[in-house]
Amino acid sequence: MMRLVIAPLNYSSWSVRAWLALDHAGADFKTHEIALFVDPDWREKVLRFSGAGRVPILIDAHLSIHEALAICEYAAERFPAAKPWPDDPSLRARARAVSTEMSTGFMNVRNEMPMNYRARATRFSPRDETSREIERVLDIWNASLSTSPGPYLFGDFSIADCMYVPVLSRFRTYGVPVQGQVAAWEARIWEQPSVAKWTLLAEKSVAIPKYDVLL
Repeated sequence: MMRLVIAPLNYSSWSVRAWLALDHAGADFKTHEIALFVDPDWREKVLRFSGAGRVPILIDAHLSIHEALAICEYAAERFPAAKPWPDDPSLRARARAVSTEMSTGFMNVRNEMPMNYRARATRFSPRDETSREIERVLDIWNASLSTSPGPYLFGDFSIADCMYVPVLSRFRTYGVPVQGQVAAWEARIWEQPSVAKWTLLAEKSVAIPKYDVLL
């Protein structure tokens, strides 16, 4: 059985992405949660699994994989029947492009809008740089949905959806409105089986006070 080393799923967007990809693929795995910033030995515990010192980390026998998108790709290769990427080459290329953009970009959204699924901000006004990144995310979603065969970003639920679910969660937490086809996609996302399972786990995960006080 594979083991996925994660931070609490209420806060760790990268852990969520890897978890969703593995669960949707039907992988047989168990989670090993490390309470970042709460457990006094959390850094040492993460380093026992990967010298990168960051979660998520997938352990499969003697193989250790860090970085969420790499774990998602591994799930796609191990479980191709789940079709984690679109069959259509053009859709697949675009799905990979926007997934990579999520993996490497949007630093202002990440820093100014830390993920906290079960919380709601009482006051939030994004800086100009963050607003521009929010607009870019909305552009990606609208462009993807406009040419998608449905019902998700590129047809069936895919790694691209896994990569952007935590951003959708952030938008809800911080009161960023979505409209039209994006709002319809959001409604479908929360009902998607793997996403629904994650949200239940997030509701029960350990609290990290340093993030909760921000809201």
